[in-house]
Amino acid sequence: MNKLTLNKLNYGLYIITSKNDDKFSGCIVNTVTQITAEEKPKIIVALNKENYTTELVEKSEKANISILSQKADMLQIGKFGFRTGKEINKLEDTEYIIGKNEVPTVIQNAVAYMECNVIEKIDCNTHYIFVLELQEAESVDENETPMTYDYYHNVIKGKTPPKASTYIQ
Repeated sequence: MNKLTLNKLNYGLYIITSKNDDKFSGCIVNTVTQITAEEKPKIIVALNKENYTTELVEKSEKANISILSQKADMLQIGKFGFRTGKEINKLEDTEYIIGKNEVPTVIQNAVAYMECNVIEKIDCNTHYIFVLELQEAESVDENETPMTYDYYHNVIKGKTPPKASTYIQ
């Protein structure tokens, strides 16, 4: 099987944030998909079971999604994609807002954001798929272009971290 074929799938680049009590974290993901278009649309997101953000999403049952723009740089991507919120304050020197659900949402270099509640968790071996119900959605900068995973790899020259759902050994 040629697993590199999977690299032909289209992905975006997102920051997922969550907060439980006074603990906050966020991580970079590329697996976010809208699955319904009803009054409160449903969205799925895949998170590695070992991520600290996943632990907070499980406990709080809240997850916010920031859709990154092509302006996002490797410092921001590195902070949220290659470091853990257990060791650093990811909000330090990061532009964010506190959403209606009281979870910090990264708006720095974002084109839009969404606030969601978890309605289901599906075990997929190394990852959980969280089914989210959209509660709020707003544009940050409609003039910017969302970053794709292809752009991240081919223009920014970013690497795929081992905990990513698209990591190939």
